[in-house]
Amino acid sequence: MTAELQEISKEVVQVRDRRYRGEIPEVHRASLDTRIQWLWNQRFGTVQTVWQLSPDVLDNTAATLVLQAIMAKDLESINQIFQRLEGGALTDEEVLDRSQTPMRL
Repeated sequence: MTAELQEISKEVVQVRDRRYRGEIPEVHRASLDTRIQWLWNQRFGTVQTVWQLSPDVLDNTAATLVLQAIMAKDLESINQIFQRLEGGALTDEEVLDRSQTPMRL
């Protein structure tokens, strides 16, 4: 090994193995809106892991809505998420009444 490689190998630092959460925390499971809000503030990997691993149907639904909006770059879906995030929780019927397009999931 050359002196340069030996110097580089001394600087290698082991990083802790970080895992994404697989479920939405219980305190954020009051409604679909609270789940969407929690997911919107997480890393993309967390949203994917919740979608893949969570046994809760509403967790999966909220993650699907967020993933579809982001991955498809679908402005209508992003707009629906913002409608749900702004101004407090809304029922699905209220969101549908406000929008001219059907809700996507």
